[in-house]
Amino acid sequence: MRIFLACILSLGLATSGCAWFNGGDAAEAQTPSAQPQEEVVVAEVVTEPAPPVKPAAKSKAKAKKAPRAAKGAKSETEIRAELDKMGHKLVARASRTVLPSATAKEVRKDGSGYVASYVEVDTSNVTTELRPGAKGQYVGFIRYQEKVYECRGSSKKAALSAPCKQVRARRINELIRYDGKAWQF
Repeated sequence: MRIFLACILSLGLATSGCAWFNGGDAAEAQTPSAQPQEEVVVAEVVTEPAPPVKPAAKSKAKAKKAPRAAKGAKSETEIRAELDKMGHKLVARASRTVLPSATAKEVRKDGSGYVASYVEVDTSNVTTELRPGAKGQYVGFIRYQEKVYECRGSSKKAALSAPCKQVRARRINELIRYDGKAWQF
């Protein structure tokens, strides 16, 4: 960073001078005895070793890379849209793979009877939230509900075929990370 700042200072002094060093328009109005001092300062700055050249090359490279990065960089609204799409996709996957499900109920003995239970993911109630992080990274929150159903019967077979009632709902909050290119889960 220091080398970069020294390069900028030296280039500024070499090309246009500086009022601090009697450069620019102020040098023309002064006596000839002040101009040799300016030339000595400029000669010292210009004759520095290679470090001013390297940062200048790096700054050109950074200047060339910046527009490319700007073209590939996504706006926050695009990232938010991707989060919504990814959130619905993940909740749909959770709905398909949750266990116990309506087709594979879990049966347990409860007192003198049996209880068959299963979980259903509510795919219609998905919300997402985007929070910015550091260096182009974001954190996404995917919120949805899992509904727990129970069916009661006097035997396992009766519990599996009995009508089910929703006994509770769980709010699920999943975190997902955007690394600057894609959502990571």
